Amino acid sequence: MPVYTISDARNKLSSLRHEAAQGKEILLEDAKRRDDQPVSMIATFLIDSLCEEKTFSFEWVDTPGQGGDSYSLWNKETNTFGIGRTQREAAENFLDNIQEYALVYFDDLPFFLSKNNPSNSHYWYLRRVLRCSNRSDLVNMLGLGEHIE
Repeated sequence: MPVYTISDARNKLSSLRHEAAQGKEILLEDAKRRDDQPVSMIATFLIDSLCEEKTFSFEWVDTPGQGGDSYSLWNKETNTFGIGRTQREAAENFLDNIQEYALVYFDDLPFFLSKNNPSNSHYWYLRRVLRCSNRSDLVNMLGLGEHIE
């Protein structure tokens, strides 16, 4: 796998980007900071295909009549909930909550990706959420259409 310093990569960025877009992984090192880990330049479609393997599962953990008067929808992969008086409201609340969580998560990646943080495994799932261009795409990706319509 080719390794370039940042200054070398800067001079060849256009050709390196073209190679990465075709599927080749390019490693970038910072020559001034030898203790830093290299960073990869890689085609987005390859990362997307890795993320697509991460599927979301849902469980209705509360329903009216089980000691409460609301529905609670839970996603175990991200430990995200949605609550509402109807299944539709709970699903809509879940969508709001997971979008907000994804924004907070990606706004503070060093914290969430630390080895001791149990949420570090949420990265690939939340990346899928952020890659949705609109609410309809998010509903389809999560498979919540039957609860929203």
